[in-house]
Amino acid sequence: MPKNFLTDYCSFSRRERTGIAVLLGLITLLCFLPDAWEHWRKEEPPLDTAGFHHTAMLLETALAAAPEAPRYPERYPRKAQYTTYRKKSPYRKDSAYRQFTRPVFERPKPPSAVDINTADTLLLDRLPGIGPVLARRIVLFRERLGGFFSIAQVAETYGLADSVFVKIQPLLQLGNVSLRKIDLNETDEKSLADHPYIDTKLARTIIRYRNSHGPFRSVEGLKAIALVDEVIYRKLENYLVVK
Repeated sequence: MPKNFLTDYCSFSRRERTGIAVLLGLITLLCFLPDAWEHWRKEEPPLDTAGFHHTAMLLETALAAAPEAPRYPERYPRKAQYTTYRKKSPYRKDSAYRQFTRPVFERPKPPSAVDINTADTLLLDRLPGIGPVLARRIVLFRERLGGFFSIAQVAETYGLADSVFVKIQPLLQLGNVSLRKIDLNETDEKSLADHPYIDTKLARTIIRYRNSHGPFRSVEGLKAIALVDEVIYRKLENYLVVK
């Protein structure tokens, strides 16, 4: 009984023997596969960083030997002075330095005379103490007025300090005066109130007086209005007309 049992247990069929042989072959292949892979795979070239410093030195030498091109083309309207700086090269062992320049611009000289009725913002900007903001305010104030009839009117510009006006006053001149006139009998309330010397209350009063007493016969008729004193009248008489 035991003898037959061992014989039956240890005996294999042909198919089983074939399977065992294939399994042993796969195990053997897997054991030798890592060594075969290391032998067959292509080796990657090692990273070579030793030549970086040499290449950088060659590039620095070529840049130093090449003629230096102008860093700033001649496209600036203002005259520039160049200040020279020195910077040490990080790739050189000696005490050599590289030079580079930076432009330093000068403000253009102020004009000798400026016509306050024809000057634009660029010309006003060249006056001492007048920047682009004040130059634009002067032009807008002139347009709302209808032109200047006196140099002293420039001092009424919003934000213009008295000290700045005293500085620029000798440079201002009054050319041909051509003021824009307002017709007292034809202009409506809104258009009157747009003038810097006429506020909303005075514009409403002028319209009511005109509706009650009829058209104005002359500009001096404004003196009949209580809100118009001598100072206001002297300012307005140059911009008013009766047709």
